[in-house]
Amino acid sequence: MSIRLITIAFSHYCEKARWALDRAGIAYVEDAHLPLFSYLPLVRAGAKRTAPALVTGDGPVVVDSTDILHWCDGKGDAEPLFPPGDAAVAELEDDFDRRLGPATRRLAYFHLLGDRRATLDVMGKHGPAWERVVGKAAWRLAVIAIRRGLRVDAAGAERSRTVIDQTFAVVGERLADGRRYLGGDRLTAADLTFASLAAPIVLPPGYADYLPRPDLVPPAFQAIADHYRRTPAGELVLRAYDER
Repeated sequence: MSIRLITIAFSHYCEKARWALDRAGIAYVEDAHLPLFSYLPLVRAGAKRTAPALVTGDGPVVVDSTDILHWCDGKGDAEPLFPPGDAAVAELEDDFDRRLGPATRRLAYFHLLGDRRATLDVMGKHGPAWERVVGKAAWRLAVIAIRRGLRVDAAGAERSRTVIDQTFAVVGERLADGRRYLGGDRLTAADLTFASLAAPIVLPPGYADYLPRPDLVPPAFQAIADHYRRTPAGELVLRAYDER
């Protein structure tokens, strides 16, 4: 049985799982869906309603992106993402997962969902053809559901911007001694998680398949990306994607 990764293709948490699997040299098939449409395949697989989920065929479904990183450490050929005994890497990874991920998602949605062409461009790239057809026809309803479910509004976007600024400052401080990565001289779970979850607001070229075409990115959102790209933390994201 092939290993199957159930995703919402443009989800940065799903990007995190893809990256870990690719890095570990583990072959898998991606089963990509649009938001809301992903619920049924996830539940059928025995997962929760949130993507990603990894169906391995030789054990329980792995239902969280961090758990997928740990699973890759146990199955793949690469150096471990969680170096034994390095508590700082695990602490950073957990903080990025809990705070940065929701913040970048909300800020990106706030700027993109108000632009019909950008939204439809993202929704039209991945997933079964019938989902893309239905999603395009019902995109207004999908936007309403996402905004309500994730509290995507001006106040939420401002709170998220504060969290992002705080996190980027912490990352910049850790890099200030000249280290290339958060844990030292090589990429760990902290770097992979930070780069993946920051991707929606840094817009690295390696994540471009899951973003609107450059000419469709709203100018205000592009300005945000340009700002974060110029920070030490943003440079880490771009470098990690370049070296992926």
